[in-house]
Order: sequence, then C-alpha cells, then structure tokens
Amino acid sequence: MSKNYLICVVAIFLIYSCAFQKTSKHNIPLVRKPYLQSALSDSTTILWRTAIGSECKVAFKEKNKKDWTYVDGITRLTNTKVIENEVCLPNLKANTTYEYQIYTDDQRMLKGQNLWFSSPVSNSDTSFTFFAVGDIGEPIEEGGTPDKLGISLSKYVDSFNFGLLLGDIIYPDGKSELYDKNLFQYFGKIFPYVPVFTVLGNHDWHEPDENYLKEWKLPGNEHYYSFDYGNTHFIGLDTKNGELYEYEKQVNWLEKDLSKNTDKADWIVVFLHHNGKSCTYKKDYEGVVSLYPIFEKHGVDLILNGHAHTYERLNPMNGSGEVVLNHKKINDPSKKGFISITVGSGGKLRGVGTDPKPFTPNPDNCKYPNLVAAYSHQWAFLTLEIDGKQLKGKAISTENNEILDEFVINK
Repeated sequence: MSKNYLICVVAIFLIYSCAFQKTSKHNIPLVRKPYLQSALSDSTTILWRTAIGSECKVAFKEKNKKDWTYVDGITRLTNTKVIENEVCLPNLKANTTYEYQIYTDDQRMLKGQNLWFSSPVSNSDTSFTFFAVGDIGEPIEEGGTPDKLGISLSKYVDSFNFGLLLGDIIYPDGKSELYDKNLFQYFGKIFPYVPVFTVLGNHDWHEPDENYLKEWKLPGNEHYYSFDYGNTHFIGLDTKNGELYEYEKQVNWLEKDLSKNTDKADWIVVFLHHNGKSCTYKKDYEGVVSLYPIFEKHGVDLILNGHAHTYERLNPMNGSGEVVLNHKKINDPSKKGFISITVGSGGKLRGVGTDPKPFTPNPDNCKYPNLVAAYSHQWAFLTLEIDGKQLKGKAISTENNEILDEFVINK
C-alpha cells in the first residue's frame, strides 16, 4: 500500500468525519415542538425535545420590540432516550405578548415559525379566558378524535390564557412513548402558544405515575397542587381510580389550601378527573362526593372533570349533594352552591371505538331527576371566561364549532 494512498484514505476519513460532526451539530432533529408549562406569577417555562443535544436556550422579547433577551436552560435524557430541553423565562411583565425562539446547541429550531405566548395576568387583573377538556389522546385508528380537538382549539388560540387537561390524557395507558403519537403531534398549533395545567386520570395511572410526571412540569408535588390566576384560585386534584391518591394526605392539604385562599379569591375552581354525582353512564365516585362538604364550606364555585365520555352540566349543589338552585340555561342572577361539569369527550366518545356501548342521555330517568341543567352527547370542549364577578361558559363541538351549551354565573 503506497504512502500516497494512505494519505488519501486519511484525508477522506477526516472530511467525512468533519461533515458528520457538522451535520450532528447543525441539523438536530426536533422530536417534540415547544410546550408551555407553569405559567405562574411572572414566569413561564418552555420545554421541547430533540434527538440529541447538550445545551439549550430561549431568546424572547416583547412583541414589536427589537431587542432579544437570551436565557440558558438545562437538558436531560428522557425515559424515551431523547433530549428534553427546559428553559424558565423570569421577570415577565404581566399580561404581555412575547415572541420567542428556541435553540439546542446553538441551532434555532422551527426557524420559519412565529412563536409567541402571553404572560400570566397580574393578581389585580380580573379578566381572562381558559379552556377545559378531558379524555383526549384516544388513538385515531381506535376511533379517537385528538386531531379534531387540536384543530378546533387552534381557532381560539388568540383568546386563551391557558388550558386545563382533565385527565386520561393518553390512551390506552400512560406510556411516555405514546405522548407524541397520541397527543403532541395534534396540538402543534396550541401548546407552543397556550400553557396547560394537567391532572392524572385513571388511564394515566395504568403505567407508573412517574411517566406522567416526566411529561409535565407542574406546581407542588404535581399530583395535586394549586395556583392563582388573576382573581381566581385553581386547585388540581389526583383522583387516581376514583378514591383519591393518598386520600387522607390530599384531603388535609385541600382543607389547608382552601382555608388560606377562600377569602382572597373571587372564584375558586377545582379540576380533577373523576365525577362525583352524575347522570351519565358512570357511577358516583364516593371519593369525590366525600369532598362536597369541603367544597360547600369553603365556597368552591366550579368543579371540572372528565372520565365520562360525554358532556354534562349539573345544577348547583350543596355539601350534601342536593340541588339548591335550578340554573337557567343562559343567565343566573345569583351564585348559590357549586356547579359540577363533566367535559370528558375531548377525544373519546361513549358509543365509538374502544368505548362501543351506546349511550343516550336521559336525565328524566336518572336517579337524581333534577340534577342535570344541560347535556350534549358530542365531542366537545369547554371555554370559560372570567370577568370580575361574572363567569361565562360555552361548551363547543369539536366537529363543527357549534355551541352546545352556554351559561353565565354572577356573584
């Protein structure tokens, strides 16, 4: 073998080696688009996933301003063997639109896409809008409609401050490797712009809860937590299989949390997965019903849940679960009792796919004949607008954006 031949071989090897290194550094595959978490007070956390990478950062600025601020983050290897990029943006101005760019190893991801978000409102702000929906990530091949939900929600993206995901986020169980396939790929026009707060459903508990905790960055212990947004106090609970996760510990925490916040907030909203009393095909879950006296004692206004794959709004109840007021369809001049709403048809509907048993709601035949104020057995999500002492709600069809239910609560 000649000396010149060896030199050529070494040169070719070096050229290909440099080319590979350059490709690895400057063509990093994006595995998961950015999603917004823990949008609280004056900060927001942005996460995204890449195939490789060791460093990450976010550039952000107020909309229509010129100067970008850069914040470094952290990267970690996930349980699915990809890289999670996490950056927390601090010292945000309240209720302000920011534009942002994401970088992994100095490569700007989604270069041609305009990314933005609105920072949390201040404690003195009393007007904001959010959505709530549960039972989302049923595979399309099994009859699910997460794709339609993503499209429908995206039409309102400019109006939402945040969203609540009411459990059973991933079907058939909570495997981390199913999150991108059954959820994130359909919400690329929502999650990069609107932060979400989530709770565990029973399907999310089919796998160890650590999988769920690796997918989201939430306040507190992430199983149950609370946060303030504007003039409203929100409480997320983990109902696990209907009996509540760490029942005694969680209930004690709930009592203390409500005691500290009852007199501070104009509204108190609880979100969880399982229903309490219901006229759907689901049973009453006693773990949830046992919380009713606490809800009445501390003036809880609204309870949002999934689990039943349908939509149902109940009349206001007291701590004994008795109806205290027939809530008019459009407007109720006074606040009395707490209202419970099931929004469990975000991506799965009773009678379709893997939940094939037919269901036709008929509250007149329910064992609680005066319990239901409104119902609609369609794929749906709920939008809620708080404006001072008034709360407006609309249930919207994900198939045609028809308003299925509309109500107003005044305090």
